[in-house]
Amino acid sequence: MPGPGVLVKVCGVTTPADAAAAASAGADWIGLNFHPGSPRRVDEPTAARILAALPAGVEPVGLFVDRPAAEVAAVAGRLGLRVVQLHGSEPVADLVALAHLQVVRAFRLGNLDDVARMSSYLARAAELGHRPHAVLVDAFVAGVAGGTGVSIAAPLLDAIPAHPRLILAGGLTPANVADRVALVRPWMVDVASGVEPAGSPGRKDPDLVAAFIRAARASSR
Repeated sequence: MPGPGVLVKVCGVTTPADAAAAASAGADWIGLNFHPGSPRRVDEPTAARILAALPAGVEPVGLFVDRPAAEVAAVAGRLGLRVVQLHGSEPVADLVALAHLQVVRAFRLGNLDDVARMSSYLARAAELGHRPHAVLVDAFVAGVAGGTGVSIAAPLLDAIPAHPRLILAGGLTPANVADRVALVRPWMVDVASGVEPAGSPGRKDPDLVAAFIRAARASSR
């Protein structure tokens, strides 16, 4: 069950065992990556097995990169997902098409122009009356959609517009998450590579997951 303090999303989970261990350690959300270009990608049968391993109260999230909204909705419908994450350059109109779901809109930030584009997107979403359920900020690395282990530069964190459900990602580990949470005060933190054994993208070390969750929660109480 969710604990006090900041919420935690463990993303890029690829096995039922890792999902169950993360949930047992206190993860609130489990991310399932459907991006074909990711080493953490899962297919729908694997995703269904992971979902079956999750206890009540732990929310699965489907991550997609530049897929048509109709495809995202279809996958979510087949698997029973309530939350989807758009992690590419999806247009604001996709928020309208996916209004029956909770949409996490991710933004990869490498400079102040990226922050400005994020602000413009959110303003347009507000005009349409379809703000994303949550906003995730990640570090920009050319040619890689996410899970890079790279942190967002501190000056960019200061420029991020306020959002009631801000999810902080990008190079978080058990060693640095406390400082980052204290600096940003996000609603949720998102970790992928920071709790994986070296050279094993998609596999989660249960001890690192537990240490990450403890550090994140302790810093936000």
